[in-house]
Amino acid sequence: MSNNQEGLRRYIVMSKDSYLADPLNIASLQPSTGTIKLATRARVAAPAPKMRVLDSLHENGPKLVEMGPEGELSLRLSSPHLKIIPEVFYHRQWERFRVHQRPARPAGKKVAVKKAKKTAAKKGAKTADAGRMKLAAGVSVSATSFKVSVVASSGGRPIGGAHIVAFTNFAARQGSEATTGANGQATLKLLSPNQALERVYVYAPPGFWGFYAANTTGTKLAQIKLTPIDVRDPTLLLTQLYGKLPANAGTGVTVGIIDSGVDGTHPDLRNVTGGLNCVSDEVRGNPAAAQNWRPALTEGEHGTHVAGIVGGSGSASGFRGVAPGVKLRSYRVFPDHPRPPLNNGASNFDIAKAIDTAVAEKCDIINMSLGGGPKDDLTRAAIDRAIAAGVVVVAAAGNDDRQPVSFPAAFVECVAVSAMGRIGSFPKTSIGSSDVASPKGSPLATDFVADFSNFGPEIDTTGPGVEIVSTLPGTSHGSLSGTSMACPAVAGFAAYLLAKDAALKPKTGTDRSRALKDALYACCKPENFGRDYEGFGLPLP
Repeated sequence: MSNNQEGLRRYIVMSKDSYLADPLNIASLQPSTGTIKLATRARVAAPAPKMRVLDSLHENGPKLVEMGPEGELSLRLSSPHLKIIPEVFYHRQWERFRVHQRPARPAGKKVAVKKAKKTAAKKGAKTADAGRMKLAAGVSVSATSFKVSVVASSGGRPIGGAHIVAFTNFAARQGSEATTGANGQATLKLLSPNQALERVYVYAPPGFWGFYAANTTGTKLAQIKLTPIDVRDPTLLLTQLYGKLPANAGTGVTVGIIDSGVDGTHPDLRNVTGGLNCVSDEVRGNPAAAQNWRPALTEGEHGTHVAGIVGGSGSASGFRGVAPGVKLRSYRVFPDHPRPPLNNGASNFDIAKAIDTAVAEKCDIINMSLGGGPKDDLTRAAIDRAIAAGVVVVAAAGNDDRQPVSFPAAFVECVAVSAMGRIGSFPKTSIGSSDVASPKGSPLATDFVADFSNFGPEIDTTGPGVEIVSTLPGTSHGSLSGTSMACPAVAGFAAYLLAKDAALKPKTGTDRSRALKDALYACCKPENFGRDYEGFGLPLP
């Protein structure tokens, strides 16, 4: 968290001169629960600031500190040789919860809705990953409701764990939600069976495609049938685009997954060789927690899905990612539990730690399916160090409904990836049908830029990001959408290029990262979406 009840705030303090210059001249000091009084090179009269050092990226590198606003002002005045960077948070870039960015409200009660809108306006920008909707508290409504039954399309068995979200007014986020029990049934309260529903989303449990309907009613949706996912289906978009790459594509290349953790026990992810839990709040005081690079306990499936897209390889299941021959490393930056108040984002300090660790552990490519935070100097400095070490950093452009490219993808040093989809690569009734939008491809008119994808002059490539099937924790598979999914497809393809091009391997430093980017862009085929939507185009063999 960046604030607490005592008014303390968290900052990253680093030198303006060099990433590895000790910013506080306290290289021997270990992170402590005690408060230190810092002697500074004052240029103006200011009291010596008090702060608590929580963590350090290196003994002589940037430090995560906690201090009051007065202490920050004092430090800024007395120590102009320092950069004082607020701790900020980035979010997973999946479409799954994009439609729930604002709280859901029951239909009716205009006063409550108006008040909620006014409150939301004061709070400002929406986040890219705010979790499932919650009904507004304290609103009195009638007890009207209806039941929905969710079953498998083949055999009709009940499906538990399907999350249903019905909107009467999507723009105002009015509606209701429920999750099916073991009997496959759920009750949507506050809605009548014949009430007009503008949109209905069903987020399926592993193994099934989701469901989407528009302009319908509860009566028409009394029973919803979900289609099973077949990982061997040749029409899956990853298979169509990259299924003909060799089974050892990416051999000798290591890709770092900076995300919510990866399930290395999944039978299709045996190429995960380790990693690090970089969430400083979890590791501080508990060094053993550093080995918890497994999926986060909250929304942890994201990282496992991303890893499968890069390099999943399952001889038994038949599933494969873009570059099955790669080695994968998991660097978890998303916490097990949301930080108050309901912030389940990744700290820029933890992200910088993950980037530094990936570089130190000889990763060739870093995948960051995250974004949405403000521009910050620490993340950029860490990316710069990675580029200087010869690493290519691939980042998701963001899922803010055609807004400007989010950071860190907007940093010119990153490969910024937008999301495209292809009609026919998912069932007509799945959620992917809600993502179809212009511009369409040419000459392949079934290709489109996902309606959620950000765009702008920073975009370098586009990648498959609509209804992408990949691995989920345990032994299962499922479909997710987002620039989060497009990003690892491009990272996987870059790994394939690095492994097969002998001329790239001996290069070092920025020459290597630049040469790999050039090779990647040279393989891009324009979809004719337009420069700001696709950059150089879609990377293809």
